[in-house]
Amino acid sequence: MAQKKKDAPKKDAHKGRKKGKLGFIIIGLTFGASLLFIMPTFVLVMVGMIPTIVSLLTDDDEERSTTICIGALNSVGVMPFVIDLWMKGQTIQSVLTIMMQSTTWVVILGAAGIGKLIVFAVPQATAAIAIGHVERRLKILRDNLTSLKDAWGPDVGTTKSIQNLRQGD
Repeated sequence: MAQKKKDAPKKDAHKGRKKGKLGFIIIGLTFGASLLFIMPTFVLVMVGMIPTIVSLLTDDDEERSTTICIGALNSVGVMPFVIDLWMKGQTIQSVLTIMMQSTTWVVILGAAGIGKLIVFAVPQATAAIAIGHVERRLKILRDNLTSLKDAWGPDVGTTKSIQNLRQGD
């Protein structure tokens, strides 16, 4: 009886894997079938997202924060051209026309560059602000210590232990 209870979860786990594989196959087939209809958009997005792909391959951070930031702004840079493609009609000729314009690349690469700039500048600015806060707090504490020394004497701000102060050392 106890053996049957132990074997039951294994059978259920196996069924879950089958469902997962079936779902993956269905999603893959759906994506493959829809790719035939949206091939020009797919080509434009894949070529436009090259900075994100490069960032993904070179980002050594576990959280992939650089890739996320560059990818978000890179996708924003690609989106107007995807909309333009949809307005012109989804043909490979329209994709080539869009991709051959220099302004397309300035916008796409510029957006990805702004993402990289944010990755570089935000931690620097955050550190500078934090250091400023700490320095201001340290100045306040030093000023308070000076006023305490004036009011209570120089022993208030000493680093000697209490036992040494009582002994007069």
